[in-house]
Amino acid sequence: MKKIILIGNIIISILILFVTVSVFLIKMPVKRQLQPDCADANGGWHYEDGTSAVLSDLQYTEHITKVSRTLEADSLAAYTLCFDTANVDFTVYMNGETIYDYHPELLPIYGESYGLDFHAVTIPYFIGEADLMIQAEDLSKGSMWAGFQNLSFENGANYIQHSLTADFFNCFLSFLIFIVGFLIVVLGLLFKNHNVQCLEMVSLGTLAMVLSMWTITRSYFLGMLTGNPGYIRVINYLTLIVLPMVGMTLVASLLKCSNSRFLYIITALTFFNLILHLVMLNGKWMDYHDLLFLTHIVFVIGVVFAIIMIIRCYHKNEIQQKRKGIIFLAFLILMSSGIAELIVYYFIQSKDASICSRIGLLIFVILLSAYEVRELVLIAQQNREVEVMRRLAYEDGLTGLENRLSFNEFEATLKQQKSGKCLFIQFDINNLKKVNDNYGHVAGDNFIKAGAGIIASSFGEYGRVFRTGGDEFISVFLVKGGDEELSDIYEKCKKQMIKQIERYNQKMDLPIPLTIAYGMAECNLEMENLEEKEILADERMYEQKRKMKSL
Repeated sequence: MKKIILIGNIIISILILFVTVSVFLIKMPVKRQLQPDCADANGGWHYEDGTSAVLSDLQYTEHITKVSRTLEADSLAAYTLCFDTANVDFTVYMNGETIYDYHPELLPIYGESYGLDFHAVTIPYFIGEADLMIQAEDLSKGSMWAGFQNLSFENGANYIQHSLTADFFNCFLSFLIFIVGFLIVVLGLLFKNHNVQCLEMVSLGTLAMVLSMWTITRSYFLGMLTGNPGYIRVINYLTLIVLPMVGMTLVASLLKCSNSRFLYIITALTFFNLILHLVMLNGKWMDYHDLLFLTHIVFVIGVVFAIIMIIRCYHKNEIQQKRKGIIFLAFLILMSSGIAELIVYYFIQSKDASICSRIGLLIFVILLSAYEVRELVLIAQQNREVEVMRRLAYEDGLTGLENRLSFNEFEATLKQQKSGKCLFIQFDINNLKKVNDNYGHVAGDNFIKAGAGIIASSFGEYGRVFRTGGDEFISVFLVKGGDEELSDIYEKCKKQMIKQIERYNQKMDLPIPLTIAYGMAECNLEMENLEEKEILADERMYEQKRKMKSL
């Protein structure tokens, strides 16, 4: 349980660290500012008819456009044309010759366009003036943002460094959410005996990891690592497709409605939506953005179902009072951000329509993560208290061995078995009364602990050792395992016990040496009576005890 509490504290620490760092990082300018050695490349362009053009806001004719500008060698020597693109193919010409061509080959799963990518177009050496032309093709067909942004003439390495620096917060956010989600899943699996709590944590952790994968698609880091902008687009859309199912699973687990038909409906709709996407993409009949409305419909249905489930549980008073506030607040934020995204996407043109959902889901995950971790820490503490109580009930306080109650339960279990053999051995520590009378009960307790330790180390490898009677009797059962005969195991353990007793007496040099009487009886659980064998072992132990006293 200490490990569980430790993991919980780690997750809380990460959340606190995230909030602290976020307060600092969110103040950083999102848009990269041009450095003194940079030149703006956004303006100065013109279309074929001579009208001025701005690269970040191009006008297309049948999804094609051409823009050009004049370069002067004195002002742009050793510079690189740097910019980001999304959903646009293009070719860069200088004086009529191709110097950069960007037409990535996309697999059917990638769709007809790609995600965010960045470019550094090296300008060849020239003298005087040169004509630079860009021919671009809009792959979005007007259904989503496509074009150029963050344009400048500068050193390519500096441009990439500045882009990654400006994108640090987004990447840090995604990475942190993924780590938190993974830790929550691991923490939930540690509570597999608590089915409800386990489902809640695994669902929440999975949602956090899906959210992180969705968020990182707006990061330059992923594009740099993969070198495949189409892959980024796939992650963006697929995570969005499965989000309603993951979110509904979390809702159902939080509301203790894991068998709700709403969950089954959303799961079926999600798989239908996913299969439909794969079929349409593979046949090149439709693209992701063409089917995005289906994903939004599933999302809206999921929100409606979640609201209905929450209202029902509130009405039936099936939600614990301490859960009501946090669940209501978390889902209010989640649903509000989702609705805001739909409004931005359909009614407001934006290069990043999903920002509302990302922020809302982030707050949602943080709120529920903090709550769930707190709940698990409380459960861990309760389990720890239960474990302590169990130890007090079944463990002998002096020797650390199992006590009489534990022996009685084990004995009852053996009586129910209809096959197999066991070896019952009764032990008795000799001269204990003499030690107590002459040297006190502290010395007597040490005598008992020494005898118990020797018996446990000699016989405990093959069975269970119990302290069963007062201060004098310790018993052990040896259940057959492997190919060894029980009698052979007994003889081996007995020899080991005798050697340990001899070493102990030589080392301690006691006036009253430690001796242990023992008696054994083997029992066939299928044919013989266990209690009769216990009595037989006890009689044999006393018989040996009398022999020891007569010596």
